[in-house]
Amino acid sequence: MSPLSEVRIVAQRELAKSFRSAKGIVLLVLSLLGGTGATLLLVKAQQLKREKLAGADPQALRALREEAATQIYGDPLTGKSLADAPEVLVAVLLLTIWLTPLVISLLGFDTVSGDMQHKAVRYWTLRTRRSSYFIGKWAGVFATVSLMTLTMHAVIWVLCIVRGEAPAATALGWGVRLWFVTLPISAAWCALSTFVSSLFKSPIIALLVTFSVFFGLWLFWMIGQVTHAEALQYVYPNFYDAMLIHPQINRSMTGLAACLVMVALYVGGGSFLFSKKDV
Repeated sequence: MSPLSEVRIVAQRELAKSFRSAKGIVLLVLSLLGGTGATLLLVKAQQLKREKLAGADPQALRALREEAATQIYGDPLTGKSLADAPEVLVAVLLLTIWLTPLVISLLGFDTVSGDMQHKAVRYWTLRTRRSSYFIGKWAGVFATVSLMTLTMHAVIWVLCIVRGEAPAATALGWGVRLWFVTLPISAAWCALSTFVSSLFKSPIIALLVTFSVFFGLWLFWMIGQVTHAEALQYVYPNFYDAMLIHPQINRSMTGLAACLVMVALYVGGGSFLFSKKDV
């Protein structure tokens, strides 16, 4: 069997397991409820805002949206680009990027450690290469998280259209584009979660260490923000959202490349260490 076939089989098994397990179903339901609830609140806030600014100049409102996006992402070109996007979808993008690490930590902490604890890993390592097993585990978690966020975003796109926040073409066009922005960041977090999970045979220890590592990366980002030391922020996957959403292709490709380098380091390093591990 080829390595790609082995990766596919492990990933499919992980994906099916995630959506059959109580944990996966609960996280999916919570994501949908949380995303829908947040969207309805945002839509209501937008409605109140429109009523309050009913007589305002549309160009002035667009300028306000452009200024707000510029402040959030720190770049005038990004602000100008996002001024045309539905505000609800931009807010949901920010919500997704900042909450996805929490979902990934809860979903992926026992990806490998659970198999090692129950010795199920021995079944797979006799039938697949260890590197294929590890990559398949990462791919399965990434596919699960991507489908969960896609489902949540799709519900929000429908709500935006039904509530009249944006025409269907605008909501779907921007919605798909903003969802794509979340994928490289999610891939990096999933790779790190899988890496940490593979280091321990106890899932609870893997969970605690995953939380600690994720918090540590956030702390590095925060220190970098406060001290204006950008180099400290490079280790934090969420740092690259401003690059990925940038309208200039070279800037967005830089953000994509940075996320893919993280994935390669965590998946490659994890595969190497797992290949030497006594399971």
